[in-house]
Amino acid sequence: MIGFFRKIRKKLADDNKPLKYARYAIGEIVLVVIGILIALQINNWNEDRKAKTIEKELLQQFHTELNSDINAIENTIIIYKEVNYSCEVLIKHIKNRGDYHDSLSYHFAQWNSYEHFNLNSGAISNLNSRGVDIISNPDLRNSILNLYNQTYTYSKDIGGFFREDHIAFTYPMFLKRIEPVEWKNNAIPNNYETLIDDHEFMNHLQWIKNASLNNLNVYKEAVIEIQNVIKAIEIELNASKNV
Repeated sequence: MIGFFRKIRKKLADDNKPLKYARYAIGEIVLVVIGILIALQINNWNEDRKAKTIEKELLQQFHTELNSDINAIENTIIIYKEVNYSCEVLIKHIKNRGDYHDSLSYHFAQWNSYEHFNLNSGAISNLNSRGVDIISNPDLRNSILNLYNQTYTYSKDIGGFFREDHIAFTYPMFLKRIEPVEWKNNAIPNNYETLIDDHEFMNHLQWIKNASLNNLNVYKEAVIEIQNVIKAIEIELNASKNV
């Protein structure tokens, strides 16, 4: 293409001999400028294409990891539901001063269960290393950053607090008052009649019930937020196919 412009420029220069050299010099400058602009345009196009490829791969990684995170959180939700229910059963039965029966052994084993999830961090680490602006859609970018920097951080924090309290208070209280016959399935109070009037134990049951319910609500909201981010990622990936 530059050769074509050079022929036109030479023809124009030859038509007017006194201005030949001036036109020739100007033409050379124009050709150089055009060449530079074309090179820059091609380079920018290549860089944009590379950035789009990286963005697509990164969004696909987020999509995979976020679906895995949902499974991990939902498994934890199942445990907390069981903990909450066992606390309700025991609180109601003990407050009513009901007689001990074998069906309570499962709830005495389950009320102090603990479960916490591990979240994937590969995609967010890649995003931070490449620069968050690699995600071109600002709304999607902000949704992802909010999920990881706020929701995930808070969800892990409350899980950590719950675990620390279990280690410091719940497990010692459990082992002092209850015989763990079969892990998470069967536990029997050392002295059920004494346990009925054990206000410290009752208060702790109530605390576990409230804490597990709070964690349940936080984790359920986290799942909804993750699902929304996944949908936004799918929309972005589908839109990129049409470009």
